[in-house]
Amino acid sequence: MKKFLIPLVCVGLIGLVVATIVSSNHSERYPRLTTVTSGSFDITVNTVGVLDAARSHMVSSTIRGDRGKIIYLISDGTRVNKDDILARLDPAPFEEEVRRLESEVQSLEAAVAANKQMLEWEKTQMEREIQTAQYNLQVAELDLKRLQQGEGPLKLTGFKSEMTRAQKDYKRYLAYISDLEELSQKGFDHPREITSAREKCDELKEKHETAKKNYSCYKEHVFPSLIKAGEAKVKQTEIELGQLKKGGIFKVAKAKAGYDEVFGKLQTAQSLLATARNDLEKTVIRAPSSGIAIHYEAYREGSKRKPREGDNVIQNQPLLYLPDISAMIVKTQVREIDLHKLVKDQKCKVQVDAYPDSVLGGQVAFIGALASENFKLGRGEKYFELTIALMDKDERLRPGMTARVSILSDSVDEQLTVPVQAVFEEAGTKFCYKYLEKRFKKVGITTGRQNEDLVVVLSGLIAGDQVSLIKPDMD
Repeated sequence: MKKFLIPLVCVGLIGLVVATIVSSNHSERYPRLTTVTSGSFDITVNTVGVLDAARSHMVSSTIRGDRGKIIYLISDGTRVNKDDILARLDPAPFEEEVRRLESEVQSLEAAVAANKQMLEWEKTQMEREIQTAQYNLQVAELDLKRLQQGEGPLKLTGFKSEMTRAQKDYKRYLAYISDLEELSQKGFDHPREITSAREKCDELKEKHETAKKNYSCYKEHVFPSLIKAGEAKVKQTEIELGQLKKGGIFKVAKAKAGYDEVFGKLQTAQSLLATARNDLEKTVIRAPSSGIAIHYEAYREGSKRKPREGDNVIQNQPLLYLPDISAMIVKTQVREIDLHKLVKDQKCKVQVDAYPDSVLGGQVAFIGALASENFKLGRGEKYFELTIALMDKDERLRPGMTARVSILSDSVDEQLTVPVQAVFEEAGTKFCYKYLEKRFKKVGITTGRQNEDLVVVLSGLIAGDQVSLIKPDMD
């Protein structure tokens, strides 16, 4: 039995060695062959980006102009809470401005009070003078009315009555003398009595003429002149009243203008004082929210650098970047050819280079609408902006860290696959170089879904076929 076993073992060993030699020679001759197999794979979009905060604040000085000078600045990278002091600006020029404006406001407040008193005095004086003029006008109107309807007519009636009485007395004595003369003609002569009657008659005649003159003079001259004088006085007092009103209005308006002018200056000074006090408060710059204080790099004094103590700051010039690291994002780009694989809210995995053992969950938050070209690889590939929101939290994460994103777009289950290197294309037709009977044959294929490594073969090949990974010689 042993005689037959030993030769059999030797033959087997020889066959194994030969097979190994043949396989080795075959591998050396065709080192780039691969076998068509059935398998599964994931279709992913992989990209590299930078961590950033989802929410952040840009901190800058809000003081007008360039009067701010940094005298304190929090250390770069310091974690801060809301309302913590981030920076202090030199308060000296603002304190001086506040003191100057406070003095100016006090002076103008006194001037406003004085002008207000003057305005009130002018108003009171105008009212008093107008009331006096109105009273004088009423008196003049009453005097005129009394002259027209009272004293004038009454006095004219008195003169008329006196004239009438004198006329009656005169006529009566004329009749008496006539009677005495008739008696004297009849022989009853009374010379003395006639003489006395004639003297009395002359006296009454004179009295009648005087009364008549008085009545006529008063009626035609004195009474009309008194009426005109009364009317003139009324007119004069009306003119005086009108002038007083106009003059009073002018004086009040002048006093009001002076008051308004000083009051306007006071308001301007108060506004400037409020602004100066506000600027003084703004010399202390506080954190608007919690986060990490990062010095903002910008062009300062001809060079790009971060701010430091002693720098003058311009209004709204960024000093600090304050990211809120409680919510982080990854800012990256995706190739145009991969854009169709992405949709918003798509799940993904994020791995940070600083902590490679930690895998964080994320989702697509934003896909850019405009393409940009990247010439770093010597070709102008187009890329779209992509933002990934981290769903998991890790307090170790910091803005600026490198993050690698893997987005699962689709999965292939148990289909024929070949490496993407085995698929060639000419004039829009895809094919493989199939190894058959120690020769290569160009075989047209139909492909399906693929990822960066594998592609699905829908037709043209079967499981077990061997294809070349490189373009072979077709001798």
